[in-house]
Amino acid sequence: MVIILVGVFMLLQPFHMILYSYSFIVILVGTLGFIITSHFPD
Repeated sequence: MVIILVGVFMLLQPFHMILYSYSFIVILVGTLGFIITSHFPD
């Protein structure tokens, strides 16, 4: 969940283009990680 929030912050900040460039990848990795870990058995 934290990775997704970091990606959203990177997407919305207006200061560094390099952070904006990698924000979608970070959000995608965070979302995929969340989906995979939510399917682990308890």
